[in-house]
Amino acid sequence: MRTATDLMTPNPKMVGSGDSLQDVIQLFLEQGITSSPVVNPLGEILGVLTELCLVKAYMLHKAKFHKSDKVGHHIDLLESPTYVDQSLPIIEVLRAMISASTHRLLVRDAKHKVIGIISPKDLMRAVDGKLNPSQNIKQKLADTQKSLKESLDKISSIEKSLDVYQKIFHETPYIMHAVDQDGKIIMANKREHDMLGYEDGELIGKTIFDLYSEPMHSEAKRGLKAAIDGANQQMTYTSMKRKDGTTLRCDIASSSMRDNDGKFISTISVLRPFDSEELLRILNGIVEDKDSPLARYVNIKPEKK
Repeated sequence: MRTATDLMTPNPKMVGSGDSLQDVIQLFLEQGITSSPVVNPLGEILGVLTELCLVKAYMLHKAKFHKSDKVGHHIDLLESPTYVDQSLPIIEVLRAMISASTHRLLVRDAKHKVIGIISPKDLMRAVDGKLNPSQNIKQKLADTQKSLKESLDKISSIEKSLDVYQKIFHETPYIMHAVDQDGKIIMANKREHDMLGYEDGELIGKTIFDLYSEPMHSEAKRGLKAAIDGANQQMTYTSMKRKDGTTLRCDIASSSMRDNDGKFISTISVLRPFDSEELLRILNGIVEDKDSPLARYVNIKPEKK
């Protein structure tokens, strides 16, 4: 609940009863003051000096109707102060201001010390503050729309990049997949589905235990833990399990994907099918090439003892 404290201008400027009218006029003009409590040397509030009171006092002095130019000598022109407690609800503040002779309120704390002043302008600021949010909302909506358009443009650009990425991801000749910290497959490309005999998307949600043959389960768990801990897995060999139960030998390299705070998101693994028959054919071809270093090594006859 908003109170008088929320409306008041704190620490109001006090005019001394011994201050000259000319000095007070200068003060009001320079600081934009519209009213001020007047205090005597003992700190007692004699009344409230408003702009109108000040003008009257100054004109009386200049017209020689009043000799003194000191504020305290024009006490009869001061308005009687109206006090409100700092905890008074705003609706009660409004009622008090309507009934006050000066339409200005002095705000007191629990010890009856004046800590602020409320003028009609303060109320207008409060009203303006209530109206401005609607204007601010319109501006915020406009800003939001602008930001949204910029975001959509960025998303469109990102989507184009993602399209390229997805195309590369799915059309690469390598097998690629990602698993989360629980070992669940969250991403697998078309190449992997084809090589393992699955329909597109069928691998998503399966685990590393569905992906790798049983002898490789312990190695798969170690590799996942190493990735979570931040280590990149060096190229190694593994055995993947096809849907029909047969195995596919591959070499594999894995690393981890992390967010901006370094938190683990998933592994990303690239695998290359390892065709042992093709390797044997390559080796046989090298061995048959009598000029190759390997052929020379293979054809070296052991020394007789």
